[in-house]
Amino acid sequence: MASRFLTFGLLAVTRVVAQTAATYDYIIVGSGPGGAPLAANLAKAGYPTLLLEAGDDLGNNKNYSEMANFNLAANDEKSRWDFFVKHSSDKERELKYEHMTWRKPDGSFYVGLEPPEGSEQLGIYYPRSATLGGCAMHNGGVCSLPSDDDWDAIAESTGDDTWLAKNMRQYFERIETAHYVPADTPGHGYSGYLNLTISDPTFMQQTSDIQAIASAIVKTVGGDVSRDINSLDADRDQQIGVFGLADHADPNGHRTGSNSYLRSTLDDPAKYPLTVQLQSLVTKVLFSEDAEKPTAVGVEVLRGPSLYKADPRYNGTKGEVVQIFAKREVIVAGGAFNTPQILKLSGIGPAEELKKFDIPVVKDLPGVGEKLADNYEGGMLMLASKPLNGSSGPFAVQLKTPTARKNRNIYGWCKSFSFEGFWPGFPTEYGPSQYECAFVHMNPRSQAGYVHLRSNDPQEPPEINFEFFKDGGDEDLTEMLDAAKTFRKAITSAGEPIGPFTEKHPCPGINQNCTDAAQKEFLKLQTYSHHASSTAGIGPADDKLAVLDSKFRVHGVKNLRVVDASVFPAVPGAFPVCPVFMIAEKATDDILEAAKAADSPSA
Repeated sequence: MASRFLTFGLLAVTRVVAQTAATYDYIIVGSGPGGAPLAANLAKAGYPTLLLEAGDDLGNNKNYSEMANFNLAANDEKSRWDFFVKHSSDKERELKYEHMTWRKPDGSFYVGLEPPEGSEQLGIYYPRSATLGGCAMHNGGVCSLPSDDDWDAIAESTGDDTWLAKNMRQYFERIETAHYVPADTPGHGYSGYLNLTISDPTFMQQTSDIQAIASAIVKTVGGDVSRDINSLDADRDQQIGVFGLADHADPNGHRTGSNSYLRSTLDDPAKYPLTVQLQSLVTKVLFSEDAEKPTAVGVEVLRGPSLYKADPRYNGTKGEVVQIFAKREVIVAGGAFNTPQILKLSGIGPAEELKKFDIPVVKDLPGVGEKLADNYEGGMLMLASKPLNGSSGPFAVQLKTPTARKNRNIYGWCKSFSFEGFWPGFPTEYGPSQYECAFVHMNPRSQAGYVHLRSNDPQEPPEINFEFFKDGGDEDLTEMLDAAKTFRKAITSAGEPIGPFTEKHPCPGINQNCTDAAQKEFLKLQTYSHHASSTAGIGPADDKLAVLDSKFRVHGVKNLRVVDASVFPAVPGAFPVCPVFMIAEKATDDILEAAKAADSPSA
């Protein structure tokens, strides 16, 4: 397989542009859960396909290949891109974030509220993964399907019924190999590249503190630790209680998905026409100069290791500039931060922003980089009165709080662990007495965030502001507080001798009587996230903030598509990774259909 990868060591600084022969039908930018499966699928269909990845291949590194090591992966500088974001435009509010990250005078990080004198405020840490496989190589692997309404909303807005949930289910079945439901369970797949498993549920049959807490949670909210969270039930989006937590790992705990699928495709004796080039930072899309309508024809790439300034190993190297051309299409799959940056550097985006940085306008699309969305995350973290005996993997808890608009709105996951967001060196471990139900608040009411250029330098990370709670903030905070109260009640009902529990947050202490206002203020200030989406959203052409049509094509531009989390008009459910794997399959069908039509005698 190594011969199919193009890797580079340190290169001399140069601005000379080299051109490669036009040997590819498709060029795909980014190897995450959108780009990687799409590249493999197009190659398997017989089309010479080039996949470009800025990082290296770490698929044999156990920090990445073993799902249990996801915290190590997310902290590993071999793959990290360190983005520092804002949660709001309120400077005073930002400074109250307990895990604010600073650069100390000696160059190291400080995390907290009282930085040493002379420290530079960096922002709220939001690590992304620059490695073959993208963020599917450092995530927790949770695979949870969005509500049917999330899919149906795209169909309704675009008039394209192929987005209806009843049609989208086929893509889940296509990619899945289910290990957690009986064979031939309707709505599941058994031969896809994505192995899905749940934690061993037999811990519930063993007497232990961990089992007692889990039983207390089940008694409070209902359900079962082996219940199918991705069932085809008609009322699935209303079902609440405990479920098995499905993640994209095989029964041995090995991570499966974007990297493993690429590797199997490259290793296949069929020798599919797939080329993967690593250490290739795409700087912009190239367009035909003589086409009447802007037409993508290739990409410009910087070649070399650690060229993006978000990479902690960046050392000022510029890299070699290379242009690569595609006969059919360019597909950008750089993720919710980098896709809008690439589009804007290519001249596609809000005209005023592009002109500000002397970028020639190819297509004025005001929505590029706008409507940045993310789920809100919090947790009920407690310390028992004694070290907890027993062990278990995480199980899921779905809730529908009293003011939820239609469907269940909380996805929790519970076990003896600590997770309070991201910062350099996370998490804080509180010892063997810790127990937490962390949770995601789905379908937030606010979607006012943005990704804006800082300069026209492709190595410079963009400015990112989520503008949390800007719209409907009190309603969303009420729902988060209701979730916290439910988890508090469930955990503490385990009783003595495990309890009483000392709560870490949002109401610190033992049996404290915090006001709702105080708890909501804590949640507002300390909410975190890691499911960014919607910065190049799908929508009708008459929606001025829509970037793509229902076939992933950039409005007003030929031969250019986007396939990653940025395409969703709103965050898809609790965790976006499996929805992105699914849209890679849908995009495959759309692209192959277009290729067939273009090659037909009547075209």
